[in-house]
Amino acid sequence: MAVLLLGLIGGMAGITTADIPDLVGNWTGPYVEYKSGQGFSEVESGLFFLNITEQKDRIIIGYSSFKKRDGTEVTRELAGVISADGTELSLAEQNNGYSNGKIISPDEFELTYLSDNDPISVAIDKFYRITEN
Repeated sequence: MAVLLLGLIGGMAGITTADIPDLVGNWTGPYVEYKSGQGFSEVESGLFFLNITEQKDRIIIGYSSFKKRDGTEVTRELAGVISADGTELSLAEQNNGYSNGKIISPDEFELTYLSDNDPISVAIDKFYRITEN
């Protein structure tokens, strides 16, 4: 019984802040989207960006940005939460929708996006950390 209890306590202690990835930085990547009335679209990379400006434990904040077809730049605040085990990410974009996904590595994650705004839209986004050269 004591061995089982020690194993349980040891297992619970295994999740530490060291397991939570640092996501602060700039991110971009390809995505596939469906927008009601407009159909499907696919973009290779470099159109949609996330800038995670701050992280406190498992909570992140920042903004997303992209250019509309007419060249107008759109920027939205975002906030998110990393799962307790450091493997999943959930985001809310200001007046725009929600994303949930998997953290693949410290430099890569994938999100599925859902919005019930008019027109409704869904997307699968893959993000890679933009590194400075």
